[in-house]
Amino acid sequence: MKSSYISSTNVKGQIVIPKSLRDELDITPQTLLNITCSGEGLYLHPIESVINRSQTKIGGAYLALLKATVGAWKNETWSELRKKRKKIESLDSQKRKKPW
Repeated sequence: MKSSYISSTNVKGQIVIPKSLRDELDITPQTLLNITCSGEGLYLHPIESVINRSQTKIGGAYLALLKATVGAWKNETWSELRKKRKKIESLDSQKRKKPW
Protein backbone atom coordinates (compact mmCIF):
# COMPACT_ATOMS: atom_id res chain seq x y z
CA MET A 1 0.00 0.00 0.00
CA LYS A 2 1.25 3.46 -0.84
CA SER A 3 1.76 5.40 2.38
CA SER A 4 0.13 8.65 1.31
CA TYR A 5 -1.77 10.36 -1.44
CA ILE A 6 -2.06 14.06 -2.18
CA SER A 7 -5.47 15.31 -3.19
CA SER A 8 -7.42 18.55 -3.14
CA THR A 9 -11.04 19.34 -2.48
CA ASN A 10 -13.49 20.70 -5.01
CA VAL A 11 -15.66 23.79 -4.42
CA LYS A 12 -18.07 21.70 -2.31
CA GLY A 13 -15.25 20.40 -0.08
CA GLN A 14 -15.47 16.90 -1.56
CA ILE A 15 -12.46 14.66 -2.09
CA VAL A 16 -11.96 11.54 -4.15
CA ILE A 17 -10.65 8.43 -2.42
CA PRO A 18 -8.10 6.90 -4.82
CA LYS A 19 -9.30 3.72 -6.51
CA SER A 20 -6.45 1.61 -5.13
CA LEU A 21 -7.47 2.53 -1.56
CA ARG A 22 -11.17 1.93 -2.29
CA ASP A 23 -10.30 -1.50 -3.64
CA GLU A 24 -8.02 -2.33 -0.72
CA LEU A 25 -10.61 -1.30 1.88
CA ASP A 26 -13.56 -2.67 -0.14
CA ILE A 27 -15.27 0.74 -0.25
CA THR A 28 -18.26 0.75 -2.59
CA PRO A 29 -20.84 3.51 -3.23
CA GLN A 30 -23.02 1.86 -0.52
CA THR A 31 -20.26 1.82 2.12
CA LEU A 32 -20.86 4.10 5.09
CA LEU A 33 -17.78 5.94 6.32
CA ASN A 34 -17.01 7.03 9.86
CA ILE A 35 -15.28 10.43 9.64
CA THR A 36 -13.41 11.52 12.76
CA CYS A 37 -11.70 14.84 13.34
CA SER A 38 -8.62 14.46 15.50
CA GLY A 39 -6.13 17.25 16.02
CA GLU A 40 -5.52 18.77 12.64
CA GLY A 41 -6.56 15.76 10.61
CA LEU A 42 -9.53 13.73 9.43
CA TYR A 43 -9.68 9.97 9.70
CA LEU A 44 -11.97 7.87 7.50
CA HIS A 45 -12.96 4.34 8.44
CA PRO A 46 -15.49 2.14 6.67
CA ILE A 47 -18.24 1.47 9.24
CA GLU A 48 -18.04 -2.26 8.62
CA SER A 49 -14.40 -2.21 9.74
CA VAL A 50 -15.54 -0.71 13.05
CA ILE A 51 -18.70 -2.82 13.41
CA ASN A 52 -18.40 -6.12 11.61
CA ARG A 53 -21.77 -7.53 10.53
CA SER A 54 -20.48 -11.08 10.52
CA GLN A 55 -19.39 -10.88 14.18
CA THR A 56 -22.74 -9.94 15.70
CA LYS A 57 -26.37 -9.37 14.88
CA ILE A 58 -26.17 -6.04 16.70
CA GLY A 59 -23.62 -4.79 14.16
CA GLY A 60 -26.06 -5.42 11.32
CA ALA A 61 -28.88 -3.72 13.23
CA TYR A 62 -26.63 -0.75 13.96
CA LEU A 63 -25.71 -0.41 10.28
CA ALA A 64 -29.40 -0.55 9.33
CA LEU A 65 -30.15 2.17 11.89
CA LEU A 66 -27.35 4.37 10.54
CA LYS A 67 -28.64 3.97 6.98
CA ALA A 68 -32.21 4.74 8.03
CA THR A 69 -31.29 7.89 9.95
CA VAL A 70 -28.56 9.32 7.73
CA GLY A 71 -29.16 13.07 7.42
CA ALA A 72 -32.13 12.98 9.80
CA TRP A 73 -31.02 16.11 11.67
CA LYS A 74 -29.29 18.00 8.88
CA ASN A 75 -31.87 20.83 8.79
CA GLU A 76 -32.10 21.36 12.56
CA THR A 77 -29.93 23.63 14.66
CA TRP A 78 -28.45 22.57 17.98
CA SER A 79 -30.85 24.84 19.89
CA GLU A 80 -33.85 23.20 18.17
CA LEU A 81 -32.54 19.76 19.08
CA ARG A 82 -32.02 20.82 22.72
CA LYS A 83 -35.62 22.11 22.90
CA LYS A 84 -36.94 18.82 21.52
CA ARG A 85 -34.79 16.81 23.92
CA LYS A 86 -35.95 18.91 26.89
CA LYS A 87 -39.60 18.39 25.91
CA ILE A 88 -39.14 14.62 25.57
CA GLU A 89 -37.32 14.42 28.91
CA SER A 90 -40.06 16.45 30.61
CA LEU A 91 -42.81 14.17 29.25
CA ASP A 92 -40.88 11.07 30.33
CA SER A 93 -40.40 12.54 33.80
CA GLN A 94 -44.15 13.20 34.10
CA LYS A 95 -44.92 9.62 33.04
CA ARG A 96 -42.62 8.24 35.73
CA LYS A 97 -44.28 10.41 38.40
CA LYS A 98 -47.86 9.30 37.56
CA PRO A 99 -47.64 5.91 39.27
CA TRP A 100 -46.55 7.65 42.50
